Amino acid sequence: MLLKILLVLGVIAAVYFIFFKKSTPVTKKPKSDTAAKKSDDDTMVPCEACGVFVSVKEAFIKEGKYYCSKSCMEGA
Repeated sequence: MLLKILLVLGVIAAVYFIFFKKSTPVTKKPKSDTAAKKSDDDTMVPCEACGVFVSVKEAFIKEGKYYCSKSCMEGA
């Protein structure tokens, strides 16, 4: 009788651990510099001269300010 009770408890414990117990969460790796740099490239910034928004990839930079074209950059 005791062996049957232990066997039933063992089966219940096995079912619990297989189906119901949550696995340990996987720790996320910190963002690398390349991931942060990629998100900066997709940012839209306004032109200092005319106010048109341009992506950081395509913008012209002069003295830390963003411009949409060379003509706006030279006119400022």
